[in-house]
Amino acid sequence: MQFDHIVLYSLKEFNSNKEKEGYFPKDGHVINVFLSSNTGTNRVAVGFKK
Repeated sequence: MQFDHIVLYSLKEFNSNKEKEGYFPKDGHVINVFLSSNTGTNRVAVGFKK
């Protein structure tokens, strides 16, 4: 799948559907989830098509 824009959200931002860079996470497609217990970096990659 080809995406025009990809945004990385924290899990907290994703779950609360917070806007970032003009995009809401629930309007896109989840591409990948990065979970790290060592660094506390929990991110969700979401792709958007125009």
